[in-house]
Amino acid sequence: MSKAEKRAFRIFAKRGSEQQHLFIQLFDLIDFQKELDETAIKKKLKISTSVQFMNLKRHLYAQILSSLRMLNVGKKPNIKIREAIDLAYVLYDKGLYMQALNMLSQAEKLCEKFGTDLSLLTILEFKKNIHSRHITRISDDQFTELLEKTSYLTGSINDRIRLTNLKLRLHKIYIVEGHVKNRRRFQEINQYFEKEISSIEYEILNTMEKVYFCQSHVWFNYIVDNYQQCFHYAKRWINLFQSQSELIKRDYNLYLRGFHYVLTSAFNLNYRKEHAEILQQFESFRNDHYKKFNKNNKIFSFLYVHTARLNQSILDADFESGIAAITGTLKRIDQFQLHLDPHKIMVLYYKIAWIYIRGKNAKKALLFLEQIIALKHKSLREDIQSYARIMHMIALYELEEYNMILSVIRKYKYYFEQVKETNELQKICIKYFQQLSSSAIFSRRELIQEFYEKLQIIRRDPYEKRAFLYLHIIEWLEEKI
Repeated sequence: MSKAEKRAFRIFAKRGSEQQHLFIQLFDLIDFQKELDETAIKKKLKISTSVQFMNLKRHLYAQILSSLRMLNVGKKPNIKIREAIDLAYVLYDKGLYMQALNMLSQAEKLCEKFGTDLSLLTILEFKKNIHSRHITRISDDQFTELLEKTSYLTGSINDRIRLTNLKLRLHKIYIVEGHVKNRRRFQEINQYFEKEISSIEYEILNTMEKVYFCQSHVWFNYIVDNYQQCFHYAKRWINLFQSQSELIKRDYNLYLRGFHYVLTSAFNLNYRKEHAEILQQFESFRNDHYKKFNKNNKIFSFLYVHTARLNQSILDADFESGIAAITGTLKRIDQFQLHLDPHKIMVLYYKIAWIYIRGKNAKKALLFLEQIIALKHKSLREDIQSYARIMHMIALYELEEYNMILSVIRKYKYYFEQVKETNELQKICIKYFQQLSSSAIFSRRELIQEFYEKLQIIRRDPYEKRAFLYLHIIEWLEEKI
């Protein structure tokens, strides 16, 4: 909790009472401790049983959530809408059905402004319920409008659910399988996607549904490595948000995520100039709105902006500025450590390691690569973990640690055999690093040339080219040649 949230909670908890409640004392004791010591807290509060302490913690948690909700009513339209619906129920239960209808009409306007269709359907159904039970003197025009609006909304929500189901299924496919690895799997996913998306008419969708439509296309094209289409639909995604600024306020995270996929696609397509221009737009938006961001928004904006900054230095081959940017990235990782999953940290470490290698500081790169290789969750982004091992051999080669390369090759060869993310790049790298590390110095130039030519052949395979988006080994070999 921030200082402002803690202050607001203490005011909320003491409302109408000067008494120092036990749950407030518990809150203060937890807040003052640097490391949680429940035994010391129990002793201070004179609590003898674990059940009593558990109940007290549960009560404190409920009070904190109530306080945070009150604090965010004016900031989050969804909370304000739900509060208006709750108040309408209270008024209706008191027999004040006309006042309940007025309250629902206010909530309806907010729903239409911020595009919260599910809440709007709840409101319309509640209004229909009131009109069907009481003499409300609703006009014929209002009656017809209410029925038409409900019918249209039902169809709209159905389209939205189909689109969100589609993008969630695609997301699940990516988590389980990653990118497509062969023609057969491409045809299966393509057939499924075309069947689902072809039945949805883009032109009749509202703005948020169009965003989900674009998001589904982004996910599909990302999985099948069609970054040109991924770039196209991600740009449409952010343009839709920009056409209705209220949607940006409603869901900053989804807008930020759209920028992330535009930047990621531009990076994979090697669109250096476009990447720089879009990153500048993103940075400008982030600076202008950062004070309005909640914790989630700040974490996502950090991940997306800092990833893009590192990518820009790789695209520009400006590794000096990339190394200069790393300090800020590491500070942010430390700041948000408790809120970041290992996968997100691993991806940043991976890019940092590559920048250090290309910036002629392979020794520093080893610090980050070793943390990726030491991860216990071997199933977590197996592709990154595999390429980190190849990058580790590159770093050792830069440091002329040839015996060390030979000692890790057997271990890495076994690792590649065990993981699902296997490809020709891994096999070729194992072969040539073994030869380079055991051969005489005068024969290495010829081996590197041969290594380079083999990789150029592999890169032409549409189901192998993805590996070269993660590992820029071609550029490293060109430098050696």
